[in-house]
Amino acid sequence: MSDSLPSTCPESRTSLCLRLPTFELRLELVRFPELDTTSVALLTPGETSERRRIWQISERGAEAGVRPGMSVSQAIALSPTLTLLEPDPAHYAAAADAILEALGGVSPVVQPGGGDDPSGEQGVFHVGVDGLERLHGPPRVQVDRVLHTLLDVLPRPLVAAMRVGRAPGLFGGWTAAASARPGVPVLVADDALASFLATRPVSALPVSGEMLERLQRLDIHTLGEFGALPLGSLLRHFGEEGRAARALARGERIDPVRPLHRPLPIRVSLDFPSPVGDRDALHRGVSRLLERGLARPERRGRSIRGLRAGGHLEGGGSWQVEATLRDPAARRDSLAFPLNGRIALAPPPRALETLFVEFFEFGAPTLQASLFEAGDVAVREGAGVRGMPVDPFENRRISEALREAVRELTLKLGHSPLYRVVEVDPWSRIPERRHALLALDS
Repeated sequence: MSDSLPSTCPESRTSLCLRLPTFELRLELVRFPELDTTSVALLTPGETSERRRIWQISERGAEAGVRPGMSVSQAIALSPTLTLLEPDPAHYAAAADAILEALGGVSPVVQPGGGDDPSGEQGVFHVGVDGLERLHGPPRVQVDRVLHTLLDVLPRPLVAAMRVGRAPGLFGGWTAAASARPGVPVLVADDALASFLATRPVSALPVSGEMLERLQRLDIHTLGEFGALPLGSLLRHFGEEGRAARALARGERIDPVRPLHRPLPIRVSLDFPSPVGDRDALHRGVSRLLERGLARPERRGRSIRGLRAGGHLEGGGSWQVEATLRDPAARRDSLAFPLNGRIALAPPPRALETLFVEFFEFGAPTLQASLFEAGDVAVREGAGVRGMPVDPFENRRISEALREAVRELTLKLGHSPLYRVVEVDPWSRIPERRHALLALDS
């Protein structure tokens, strides 16, 4: 969602971590409070209707045996009164942005979960608190200040449900927050980090599922037991993943909280006169919005690396897909191909009332390429002889950008409107005979 600032920017060794489990489902229950006392499940986003599964489940649904990852039919069989909700990614992203904005008023170092965060969990926010004692007081007062700030953007029940942990590093902060209960923060001092981590379950490690399964077969259940294993054995069985995990479990590796650089995204939108569900119409809308987005003045000089498409669904809710390019691009076709591929894999579940395209991650500034590129054709025989001029374009080939432009113009006009000047008789006394125009073919 965002990029880290260069290493010259301040970092914080200590993390005050805020964790709200089932973040997206809780946001839905705020919008529909009448469902708070019923069995509710949130469906997985970005999947076709034939593959829909349970993403998040309320406490009453969990008591009935419904678990995340179950198919819809399995969940309904266990809980016939289960209410299924479509995900609304735009709403969740707006809520997360509002939280980050509010936390930025407390500390200049704020980092959301996901990405570099060891938990990879949404609804997790790290606040760097190094040096804030003089401004906000001791750790317990800092926690109260942060929670009070969140009341400006979140309802009181959500703030009250926050789990708060304070410890050195991202992993320490998240582990402390995962161990906390609402209203009872877990505060870990620097010299107590190793002993605190030793009692935590080994499942807290940000490692592959295969590694966790092997550790369970070895009867290793806590981080203390894992950290006591010889480094050589871990390297032999798990490679560098074992080394990194051991350093985390022993409190030897402290990943600091880094401030985020979030460039303002470029968004263009389109309102349909009537809801659109046809895929071809959706692709045409995406192409049109890409052209508009690329033409925006703030985009010029920048290539695009990350973009998303989404919209509001007929009957409520939203839909969204993202595409990240391996090589940044600034041409419509280069952006449309991966985005349309994502749409084909995860089409909107219902017709769209509005459609938007957003550029949220940018690459290096784009450079104007030369219209002609150096070729490998040998210099014409006799070139360079005194008195015989050389055509400066003779040993150059047409660039791909110019070739594509000529091709499009030829299809549109029926002929190539571009010409190349070629020397014919440079010593002629008649100027018109010295040069000729040849059509610039693609």
